[in-house]
Amino acid sequence: MKTAMALFTAASLAAFTGCVDTAGTTIRTNHATGSAQIFEDSTRIRDWLDVLSVNCNTVNGLNRVVVTVKSRKHDRIRLAYRISWFDENGMEIDGDAKPQRELIIGGLDTASLTGVAPNARAVTSKLRVIDLREMD
Repeated sequence: MKTAMALFTAASLAAFTGCVDTAGTTIRTNHATGSAQIFEDSTRIRDWLDVLSVNCNTVNGLNRVVVTVKSRKHDRIRLAYRISWFDENGMEIDGDAKPQRELIIGGLDTASLTGVAPNARAVTSKLRVIDLREMD
């Protein structure tokens, strides 16, 4: 898990060029291997949030992911997030049942985003964070 966190931290610090600001940020986790990857499509969100940790465990036989993020801004930020779950073939499980959730993070504050798999077939997850100001 330490190797995954080192890769995760390095990826979160990397700057990507040619990004689309409205696209959001995606974190993919593989619960079988404990690995996590961050894909930042939004330069704005990349500048606003640091991903402090990604933890995977099981609760009552179901996979759970907890992603802890920290705001870099002194003002509060308004985001939306959704955690999707996928089976071993990469097919999304119960995609329509999980709406986006609003997240407001105070200045320089942290938040933990938690998702539990809908069933035991879910082996990977994807967290997507978007800027709600673009949706207004």
